[in-house]
Amino acid sequence: MNESVITDTRGFVYEPIGGEKRKVEFEPQSDGQFIRTEALWTGCRWRVTGEEIVATVWEV
Repeated sequence: MNESVITDTRGFVYEPIGGEKRKVEFEPQSDGQFIRTEALWTGCRWRVTGEEIVATVWEV
């Protein structure tokens, strides 16, 4: 598996079968960690459903 550390904001949007679109983003912080944010599409805007601090993000 080819992995590399991500150093800028990355994310993705997906649409589960029978559900609303969801978004996951990783925003780098000045200390080298990231804030992972999850959001749900309400039909007119993204509603944040969760956040956490993560130490490392890899691209696979």
